[in-house]
Amino acid sequence: MSRMLRHSPLNFALTLREIIDIIYSRTSYLPGFVHHRSRPFFPLLLVTLALTGIAPAEEVYFLRGGFDIFSTGMNQMAAKLRKEGINAKAASFAGWKGIADDIIRRSKTGSVSYPIIVLGHSFGGDAGPDFANYLGKHRIPVALVVGFDALSSKTLRGGADRVINFRTTSGGRYQAAQGFRGRIREVLVADSGANHFNIEENRALQNQALEAIRAEIRKRP
Repeated sequence: MSRMLRHSPLNFALTLREIIDIIYSRTSYLPGFVHHRSRPFFPLLLVTLALTGIAPAEEVYFLRGGFDIFSTGMNQMAAKLRKEGINAKAASFAGWKGIADDIIRRSKTGSVSYPIIVLGHSFGGDAGPDFANYLGKHRIPVALVVGFDALSSKTLRGGADRVINFRTTSGGRYQAAQGFRGRIREVLVADSGANHFNIEENRALQNQALEAIRAEIRKRP
């Protein structure tokens, strides 16, 4: 209930509890309005959020791999973060450019939420660096890129600040282009028992990725 929310156009931040308190203070005089501090009046709350343009203050994207039927671990991690109140979505790797274009469009009206984080498995692991490089060309920072056994080696050119690549011995490497200022960490998973088809479902690796996401979100002012 105390997740930080951001009013993008005015760069104004309120906690959800503060918003609820405002709603209570403005509606206490209404006949028949029953207050239950532990059960907010959600319809009014949702209308208030919509009218004020408030959105969760992070954007976390999980990109699944080929055929969009595998990479179930990406769905699992996104669902776990949503339960924590974190704005996380899972999508097909094929949609990465559409997601990035939407961010670029919203950046022109100040309606992008930060930090932006992207994770990908297999073909999604190929798409993650492309996503960060593409946004970097538009001067939009990506706080964290996490790959799970990309199929090909990828070069980070700009946009990404922190990069983690969990890979098998046959997985693609992440490497820095000349002038890249971010940090890249290559993690071989040979001792974890993971392979290309289940690496993103490995609980220990999931926990590392999720904690990296939480750490980036905690950095937010």
